[in-house]
Amino acid sequence: MLFVIAGTLISLAPPYFSRILIDDILMPSEVDTAAAEASRTWLGSLFRNFESAAFALSIAVGTLLAIQIIREIFTIFRLRLGAWLTFRVAANIRAHVYQHLHNLSIRFFDKRKTGTVISHITEDSERLQDFMLEGLSFLAVELLLFFGIGGMLFWMNWKLACFILIPIPIIVFGAGWFWKKVRSLWHRAWRRRSKLFDVVNDSVSGIRVVRAFGQQRNEVNRFDDANVDARDYETHAELIWATYYPPLMFAVQLGSLIVWYVGGLNIIGGTMTFGTLMAFHAYLMMFYEPLRYISPLINWASRSMTAAERLFEVIDSQPEQLDDGNLKSLPKITGEVKFHNMTFGYDSHKPVLRDINLHVKPGEMIGLVGHSGAGKSTLINLICRFYTPDSGRLEVDGEDIKEIDLKDLRRQIGVVLQEPYLFSGTIAENIAYAHPDATMEDIITAAKAANAHEFIVKFPDGYDTEVGERGGRLSGGERQRISIARAILHNPRILILDEATSSVDVETEKKIQQAIDRLVQNRTTFAIAHRLSTLRNADRLFVIEKGKGVECGSHEELMEQKGIYYKLVETQREAANVRAAAQAVER
Repeated sequence: MLFVIAGTLISLAPPYFSRILIDDILMPSEVDTAAAEASRTWLGSLFRNFESAAFALSIAVGTLLAIQIIREIFTIFRLRLGAWLTFRVAANIRAHVYQHLHNLSIRFFDKRKTGTVISHITEDSERLQDFMLEGLSFLAVELLLFFGIGGMLFWMNWKLACFILIPIPIIVFGAGWFWKKVRSLWHRAWRRRSKLFDVVNDSVSGIRVVRAFGQQRNEVNRFDDANVDARDYETHAELIWATYYPPLMFAVQLGSLIVWYVGGLNIIGGTMTFGTLMAFHAYLMMFYEPLRYISPLINWASRSMTAAERLFEVIDSQPEQLDDGNLKSLPKITGEVKFHNMTFGYDSHKPVLRDINLHVKPGEMIGLVGHSGAGKSTLINLICRFYTPDSGRLEVDGEDIKEIDLKDLRRQIGVVLQEPYLFSGTIAENIAYAHPDATMEDIITAAKAANAHEFIVKFPDGYDTEVGERGGRLSGGERQRISIARAILHNPRILILDEATSSVDVETEKKIQQAIDRLVQNRTTFAIAHRLSTLRNADRLFVIEKGKGVECGSHEELMEQKGIYYKLVETQREAANVRAAAQAVER
């Protein structure tokens, strides 16, 4: 701020020296009037007392040059300091937003698309950074100049200064109207740009599906529609600016013409010197400079404010869990899980699970069975504490899951999904994702237990092989075994298996199943499987139908009951027989 104030004060000097240059050095004989005497200052008198006008001119020009150099030095320091502060503040904002994103509940991400979230961290923070770097600095400098020059104008000639205030009401009221208009438009435009990010993210993430179904033209059309929609709102905002800016410039020129006319009359009447008028007009142009840029500044600020609001929308979102000091720490759990009359719905008015009651002992394997959409994955999401029950209780080791420290809980839960997610990096880094400090020996041991070591060492780079985005360079079975190795190294007390053997060939399924059999030993396990035959080794099967737990028991017990589970098994058996018969006919 010191550099801003110092630079602003120095900027006030050149017009003042120009008056001395004209009235006291270049044209002293032409302004020896009462007006000249009244406006003359001690500094002007000092220059008039020099014996040589050329020497006085040299001193005056040299002083102006020194002032300009000093001003530029202050400007350099101001810009460098501003850039240093701005980029650090912007980086801190990005880091804070990104960190906060990881503390938000899954519901936050359920309501937003990936492209929208990415745009918060990238484009919104960049817009805010640009305004902080240039807009705020410009605003601070111009505001100081505005009031400083205003004081100089009234000090030099308060009567003439009153005339320059005539255009200001037009400018101020116009700026208010312009601000209201463009703010709403930029809000809408940014929503359209977020949609644009979503379209791009969908297309790029699903590029293999797009190519497989030959939908490139359709994706281009989707992008074009979103692009045109965003363009129209942005164009509308810019057209309003283009409509407001010329009248603003006219108001500025009007003030300048008034000064020339009234000041000229004063010179003709002998009440003002020419140097005073020139200095006054120079100050006037500096005075109007902030007003000249008020329209683009408002346009710029409205964009940045919209970006800031979107960023703070994320920052102000409620974190997943606030540690108020009352959360219970469970550094080591046994794996006992209980559901007591638990009800949950993603929409509180539409329960997905109703009155679930289940007691799972430590080390027990539970197979979750039911039709698609019955609520199996929802039950797993609740165990992982992605959501909390609407009513009833979900307990881990006798403690309500809502009251357990999330870090302690999730540190002891491992998940193997149907579509394993691998991060860009090496195979070793993905296996050690939950334990970055794991030794290479630990990583290899986990890979061997997951039946992954055999195919890993066949790669030229072995464990240093890059897996590509989402593991795209590996087959589905290879990704799944790396995911299992990751879970083995994590060594959880509660294990979640969500369709871990689906969509792979028989040989790969056999290897994955062997790895899973090693993984589930002595761990509380919840398993979902499309092929019910893979769940026969489960200690118990819990059948969910339309959100309710309707059956529970071993495979043999449920088959004897001939209920829903029996019907599901028979349906799959019949389907398998049909496929076998069809294959026999083909042969």
